[in-house]
Amino acid sequence: MEAQWLCSHLDFNCLILAGDVGGTNTTLALVGEKEGKYTIIVKFKYQSNKISNLVEPVEEVISLIKEKFPEATIDKCCLSPAGPVENNYCKLTNCAWDVDGNEIRKTIRIDTLIINDFTAIGYGIPTLDVDDIAQITKLPATDGNCPERTGTVKAVVGAGTGLGVGFLTPDKGKYHAYPSEGGHSGFAAFDEETKALKEYVADKIGTTPGTEPFVSGQGIANIFNYMKEKKNMSCTGVLSEIEAADDPDKPALISKNATTNGVCKQIMQLFIRMYGRFAGSIAVLFIPTAGLYLAGGIVTKNEALFLEDNLFMRNFEQNYNPNIRPLLKKIPVYIIKDYSISLYGAANAAVILME
Repeated sequence: MEAQWLCSHLDFNCLILAGDVGGTNTTLALVGEKEGKYTIIVKFKYQSNKISNLVEPVEEVISLIKEKFPEATIDKCCLSPAGPVENNYCKLTNCAWDVDGNEIRKTIRIDTLIINDFTAIGYGIPTLDVDDIAQITKLPATDGNCPERTGTVKAVVGAGTGLGVGFLTPDKGKYHAYPSEGGHSGFAAFDEETKALKEYVADKIGTTPGTEPFVSGQGIANIFNYMKEKKNMSCTGVLSEIEAADDPDKPALISKNATTNGVCKQIMQLFIRMYGRFAGSIAVLFIPTAGLYLAGGIVTKNEALFLEDNLFMRNFEQNYNPNIRPLLKKIPVYIIKDYSISLYGAANAAVILME
């Protein structure tokens, strides 16, 4: 377990124990809220495969917090595991253990709420300052302008291990986040290359694929395998290393080598083109004139490729109907750079949903 203390005082209105529980890492944090602003006081990082439940880590971090701040009173607890949530319970998608909010509440005697990890990202969006370059990168439209935020609807798309989609609307001055299964909506091929890729994936999985097998980490792996099997790509040098890797490990290797290997760059560019098209479809669906946010590690780690030659936005602004294209140019598009977005979101959800 790694601990990182980031704040030396407890001058807040509310203290929340927030959690981001994923297949690789589990991060628990004490977050302070004051006048709608959130500050991470300390965060503890565990390897998810090194723990067998969440009760013991939660008890451990509370004990460590009490050692540092004996006067600390934690008001709420909100944890965001990666998996479906029902009745304050989540069976993790990529771990053998589960997260039971009611069990944790009984153990630590603090009200505990379990929300889905992408819901937490949604609740984290209102905590971001879009003018803070440490938190946000604005993607200019192809005309060079960065549209101002108008209206109230926000949307978020996040390509990572899977593909998350959600939206936010305000109610009584506070934004509420709503998840969806939009990542599993049908994939729309838009040129000969994406048609061939779609046919390859359809043959591979035995049914008509949704968008997630294309716009996600597995999508990057699928492009690599498609190029190897259908386009006779020669796997030498770093490509042979990628070929030998398991599919879940391929995306990171391809991304890592995209600046030095032409094939890896070509794969990432095709991925970004499909991502842009899908994000444009989501924008048409929700018309998020208050901002469309791109979440997840893939966009953050490959930001330069998204920006290069306006590749993402050139595809985002495409639509079969020319009357829709000017609308897409008016949607502010933001890359979320702050990796703590889920912790801020869990804390914000606790304040809003546990009143």
